[in-house]
Amino acid sequence: MFAALLLLASGASGCSKETNNCKDRAVCGRENDSNGLSDEAAGSDGPGEDPSADSADFAGSPDPSSTGEAHTAEPFPDAESAGDTPEDAVESPSANGERPGQGPRTMFLSDVHPIEKDVRKGTTEIAGTTYTSSVWKDIGPSSSLNSVYVVYALNADWTTFTADVGPDSDSRSDVVVDFEVYLDDRKLGETHRATVTESAHIEENVTGGIQLRLVAKFVSGSRNGSYSGQAAWGSARLE
Repeated sequence: MFAALLLLASGASGCSKETNNCKDRAVCGRENDSNGLSDEAAGSDGPGEDPSADSADFAGSPDPSSTGEAHTAEPFPDAESAGDTPEDAVESPSANGERPGQGPRTMFLSDVHPIEKDVRKGTTEIAGTTYTSSVWKDIGPSSSLNSVYVVYALNADWTTFTADVGPDSDSRSDVVVDFEVYLDDRKLGETHRATVTESAHIEENVTGGIQLRLVAKFVSGSRNGSYSGQAAWGSARLE
């Protein structure tokens, strides 16, 4: 009888231990499974991150299809709309032929070489006024100096010739000189007479011209010697 009771007690104890072991294994298994799922759902390698955080962010993002608005990719802006100008682009001239920030195109005859006859150039004084970018030639009563000229190429690139003319300040005080302008052997305007004390202004239309010829003629003055001074074109220029 005593042995039977002892056997029953021993079996109950063993069953309890096994039951406890099963409970431990079950609890441990659930924790391991739960931890593994949490780590995988959170997308991290370590424990402790809440997998619901990313889910909440994703759930809060609006579905484009639910708003009824189609998503259309915006085209890349071209150079003009973006405000970029190609480096080799050239600015267009304005209605009056000027380019922005430059003003009218001007070429001084002192900056180019004539195609016929030599000429001196630089700064000179005519009737008390100093002119930069000027040209001049010797003039006098002799046959070699009583009519002098110089020729420039235009090539139909210019519209206006302008200059103030007269004997320069180094000329004899009584010399009188006539100035004339020819465009392709055709005389332009009138003859302009000038003295040491009184200059003349020339402004002629040379549109379409190929060659410009400037002529100076000795009119009167001292004939003592062949030389009377210089016939000068002050600040002579093409525009």
